[in-house]
Amino acid sequence: MQQILWDRRLCLHLLDKIEVRTPKRVEVTRDGGPQYLTPEMVKHIKDVSGVSLDPIDPSQTPPPQKVELIEDGNTISVDGQTLRKPFVEKPTSGEDHNIIIYFPTEEGGGARKLFRKIGNKSSDYIKDLNVPRAITEPGSSYIYESFMQVDNAEDVKAYTVGPNYCHAETRKSPVVDGVVRRNTHGKELRYVTALGAEEKEMASRISTAFGQRVCGFDMLRASGKSYVIDVNGWSFVKDNDDYYDHCSNILKDLFIKEKMRKGGVTPPMPSPAPSDTDPFTRASNAFKDREQTQPGTNGVRTSINSIAGTTDSQPDDSSRRAPSGTVTPLLPPDSGLPSKTHSTLATPAIPPTPVDVTLPGISSAPPTQQSAIADPPSEQASIVPEPPLPTHSWKLKGMVSVIRHADRTPKQKYKFTFHSEPFIALLKGHQEEVLLIGEAALGSVVQAVDLAYEQGIEDRAKLRSLRNVLVKKGSWPGTKIQIKPMFRKKKTEEPAISEELVAMTEEKKDVTEEAGDSSKEDKSHQGPKRQDSLSGVTMSKFTAAEERLVLDKLQLIVKWGGEPTHSARYQSQELGENMRNDLMLLNRDILDEVHVFSSSERRVTTSAQIWAASFLGKKDIPEDFITIRKDLLDDSNAAKDEMDKVKKKLKGLLRKGNERPAQFTWPENMPEPSEVQTRVVQLMNFHRRVMDHNYKKLQSGAVTSLNAISNPSTEKLSGENSSSSIASSLSQANTLNQIQSRWCCGEDAELFRERWEKLFQEFCDGEKVDPSKISELYDTMKFDALHNRQFLEWVYTPPNHMLDEYTAAGASGVPGGSNGTKDGKSKESEDGKTSDDKSDKSHHPSPEGSDKVDAGSRSASVKKLFRRRSFLNNLRHFNEEAPPEQYFRLYKGTKQTASTADAHNEPLQELYRLAKVLFDFICPQEYGISDSEKLEIGLLTSLPLLKEIVQDLEEMQASDDAKSFFYFTKESHIYTLLNCIIEGGVETKIKRSTIPELDYLSQICFELYEAEMKSGDGTSPHDAPTFTYSIRITISPGCHVFDPLHVQLDSRHCIGCAPRRSLTPHADWLQVIKTLRAKFNQVKLPKTFLAVNLSDAFTFEDLERQGSDSDVLEMKTAPSRGITEQPKSPEDEGSETLATGAGEVMIS
Repeated sequence: MQQILWDRRLCLHLLDKIEVRTPKRVEVTRDGGPQYLTPEMVKHIKDVSGVSLDPIDPSQTPPPQKVELIEDGNTISVDGQTLRKPFVEKPTSGEDHNIIIYFPTEEGGGARKLFRKIGNKSSDYIKDLNVPRAITEPGSSYIYESFMQVDNAEDVKAYTVGPNYCHAETRKSPVVDGVVRRNTHGKELRYVTALGAEEKEMASRISTAFGQRVCGFDMLRASGKSYVIDVNGWSFVKDNDDYYDHCSNILKDLFIKEKMRKGGVTPPMPSPAPSDTDPFTRASNAFKDREQTQPGTNGVRTSINSIAGTTDSQPDDSSRRAPSGTVTPLLPPDSGLPSKTHSTLATPAIPPTPVDVTLPGISSAPPTQQSAIADPPSEQASIVPEPPLPTHSWKLKGMVSVIRHADRTPKQKYKFTFHSEPFIALLKGHQEEVLLIGEAALGSVVQAVDLAYEQGIEDRAKLRSLRNVLVKKGSWPGTKIQIKPMFRKKKTEEPAISEELVAMTEEKKDVTEEAGDSSKEDKSHQGPKRQDSLSGVTMSKFTAAEERLVLDKLQLIVKWGGEPTHSARYQSQELGENMRNDLMLLNRDILDEVHVFSSSERRVTTSAQIWAASFLGKKDIPEDFITIRKDLLDDSNAAKDEMDKVKKKLKGLLRKGNERPAQFTWPENMPEPSEVQTRVVQLMNFHRRVMDHNYKKLQSGAVTSLNAISNPSTEKLSGENSSSSIASSLSQANTLNQIQSRWCCGEDAELFRERWEKLFQEFCDGEKVDPSKISELYDTMKFDALHNRQFLEWVYTPPNHMLDEYTAAGASGVPGGSNGTKDGKSKESEDGKTSDDKSDKSHHPSPEGSDKVDAGSRSASVKKLFRRRSFLNNLRHFNEEAPPEQYFRLYKGTKQTASTADAHNEPLQELYRLAKVLFDFICPQEYGISDSEKLEIGLLTSLPLLKEIVQDLEEMQASDDAKSFFYFTKESHIYTLLNCIIEGGVETKIKRSTIPELDYLSQICFELYEAEMKSGDGTSPHDAPTFTYSIRITISPGCHVFDPLHVQLDSRHCIGCAPRRSLTPHADWLQVIKTLRAKFNQVKLPKTFLAVNLSDAFTFEDLERQGSDSDVLEMKTAPSRGITEQPKSPEDEGSETLATGAGEVMIS
């Protein structure tokens, strides 16, 4: 019957036969008619639907003699049959969606071409298209239908499930303007609509006549009547709970009736309603039980026995009482769970987090049940023996999930290095990394800055920069300072400053020796040793003690940003609800005992709290429900030296001439990383000019106008002139509001500019680009694309003369012209230099000859790569069918057609795509380049968490009750835990390259499945049940979208979470546990690997004793006298160039 849908003429003919209303039509048949209406098909249609059709012989179906337009081109005539415009032209093939609507001259003429949705477009209007293709293509066949003026400009999409149920939704008609309305998940906006009695009857006839129980069709409502315009066949509703609830009830009724037809006499027990076992009450009991346990251990509480864990001597009863989500593989009792037999548990419904497992046991079901309802039970059928029951069934016993936090603002930081006593004193005698948070602690840093400035012992430019940052950002929530001691080998003459630290190093050497002794317990199994990554400097106090190193300098890092956004709430709520729906289907007992852990960072704890309330179905949760585990989930510096060594390698990989490792993610037909980085620097220079140009327009209008309003006396105007000036000023002051009326996350236009100016300094003003800055650029572009889209596109829309330069750069390779200069720098400096290019200083023109050679070679190189438009075309489509998008079904956003793409946005889109390419190249490799490095850094960073996960899995396996554990953490633990799994020897189903960026709310889930194995026939009381267990690891890339610049969002700015997919096949649980445990002793963790929080040490009382209250207050008002001796304009403060080099400021 599916073949009927392949020809629109045959489909419409069958609709006519069953008396379903269709629009008036004429047909132009030049191919002999439908090819599928053979005598065999006619007989099959008669058997299925009872409709009699006559077979068609193509040789007996002549083409029409005359097809023409009459009445001034407003009516089509086919052998005397006429149809007046507007009409719809459809190809006869049901697979061809190139449909055209022709309009009469009184309505302006022209035509609208419909097509399958491409991004946010579903149609285009073509003014000069008036002649139908049946005339311009003499050999083609078409159907012409009368165009219906539909009610509310909406189409109706209907979906049947059997002849007695039909779900219908309305959507915006594509003929209105061709723009598709989408929700926050990128799905087309649709609204549920009720069907009338006649429409329900039409749906029932279609489902029966076309032989498709699950069938979709399109309908129009016009002038109080309904018309069917197309039958689509097998199709489902997307994201509607009610539809799938009806589907499950229909399936249940089918199974019940089939059971009764085969002789079953006992009706099955109804599925438990949520109110029967209230999860809220059970969750609250779990909270009370949890209080009696230690944070790292979990007690076992008594609860309602698991239904599937109960022994039952009656196989029929057991099968009926099995909970939803139970899977029944056809395996012998002594077999394990071979990985090739299970893929996923197809979650039947709404949960957007499908647990993808196939049902191996489905082959044992009866071959077909199409006639189960229609045919009455017969005596012969009642004595047919039932198929043998499977020996055991699998159910989800528990879950351990590690989840990254939700959406946040961009993290920003400045790095400084100092070597003087005022900053060493901030360590308070510690030799490891320390953390300063809060007003008092940050005030102590301001004192150190002032003291160093007065003594003249540090570079004053960087001291001013540090103080400016602290004054501006010190009061922001989340602002903190990390101070990291940096040790080096002794020299012949030691600086006096380091002498006192030598003594401190000697005193604490015994601590390191104890740590070394504790690691000698297992010498038989030694994996890769933690390598000595000293390249002159280390930040490890243990390495410093072992190598008798001395303190060289301090690295001081000021960090701000990284706060949860408003969309983080919606993302966390949605994920919690989806995971709850999953577990309600798979095993609702898991919700009885839930344990949630979080790191101490505010964005992480916020995500955990919102998620937990949604997951438990409660408005609020107790304050102590979430346990903070800094030792497991906070930042770890145990792998600091190893990661520094990897970052140095990454810098080398981005230099010209270095070969890219084969295992790195890199698109085909893309230039080498060093050349792409050069292009990114060029584009950053271009966008810097564009932003300056647009901000000048903004400031000359709105800012000047506001000044005029606030100081009217300065305007020597009177009467009407004064009034008109103020009115004009008010109009100009609204410019910013017209660009972007609403700002979120504490942003405004000046903070936007400040963030981008910092990036421009780092990419354009230095000689080399730090690879870590690629992540900051990508992070900022993602954030602004989602939260500041209107302003982002406005501020980076180039004027026509700059756009012409960008277009010309296709030939020259340099945006903004090849000979232009900025801020006194030659273009060579702006294009970004490698260390090999340092001989040509940017502030002084080089000799004429060398400049020509160097510029010529670089220009020629870039021309080859970037002047071809094919490069940009490849860039637009470079990853459309990449494995991550295919396997994880990631939403790629929407894309404009080539005819409607805005050329003014092309530079911004190119910058984003190249930043994304470099980010995918760099970010995953920061945690190790080679496999051994990935494993070593992974274990050093996440070994405590991995041990806790193994302990949780063992506890779940040993417990009689189901339970779950959830760990909320940061990006570093997600990537390093993944490396521990992949490089640790656990068998995986997918390659590393298949895994995309692990974005906000990405998850790694360890799922424990249990199956009851019955010995004997189950009738003996001595036959005790035994159980077997399986572990599967799943992964989700989180709230990730391929291109945020092409996503339409509402005011929530929320990207939905991608579903989890299998990272590993099912495997015997003990084998997985042994594999993970085998790596526990491969690295030696230091005694301490967390930063020491000294915030409490800097109390206000302490500051009073030091007589520095005035300085603390001064931090909020004005800088100290010494630092402000050289006044700077606000612009100078925001864009001050920071020196680089040893002992000076390093921006990263």
